Amino acid sequence: MLVSSSSYALECPVMRRTSSGRQNQKERTRRAIVSAAVTLIQAGRLPSISEVADEALVSPATAYRYFPDQLSLLGAALRDGSAGMGEGFQPGIPDSADPVERVDRATDAFLGRIVDREPLVRAVMALSLLRSVDGAMPREEAVAVRPGFRRAWIDEALRPAQGDIDPATLRLLKLALGVVMGPEALVALEDTLGVGSAEAIDVCRWMARTLTSATLPSSSGQRRGPREEAESRGS
Repeated sequence: MLVSSSSYALECPVMRRTSSGRQNQKERTRRAIVSAAVTLIQAGRLPSISEVADEALVSPATAYRYFPDQLSLLGAALRDGSAGMGEGFQPGIPDSADPVERVDRATDAFLGRIVDREPLVRAVMALSLLRSVDGAMPREEAVAVRPGFRRAWIDEALRPAQGDIDPATLRLLKLALGVVMGPEALVALEDTLGVGSAEAIDVCRWMARTLTSATLPSSSGQRRGPREEAESRGS
């Protein structure tokens, strides 16, 4: 009985192994390119495809076969590089009944984690902004690139104040703290106003405490200024 060449190709073990081997090699190459991009981002760079190709020891043409443009490559790298960020950004706030103290500690801890991962966080911000204006994806999807960890920190910090103020005012306070407790505030202070990261965190802590103290009907939190905050940090 004659067997067609197409049937033989489907059944031939050698050809199946060859096809599987090529697919595995493609996946290894893709992973190498993404890993190289993550390495460069974590070093504080927003790399081009050619720079990533050099780091991955492949040709730019090879990198372009997997990623047609810089944004698609950066998106894959950020999904890979930020996969472990969730655990590091889980809320960790000391036990206290004072919402002002809790907000202060949350701001300090959360922004400290951002500074520790600043190159990656800045890359996430850059990609989200670029995607929101280049038309490559809907704005909602572009915004979703940013994980939004600050919400859980703010909710946890203000948990003792849930029954002390009306829901509308509580929501307003949370939104205001969302502006202060985020990388955007750090970038504005560091890049535009020229302060160091430690002073930037002190200023954000002062703003967060002031907002919370002014909003809650009664609070034991002291309104220390940025200078006093810096002195207390150094003590």
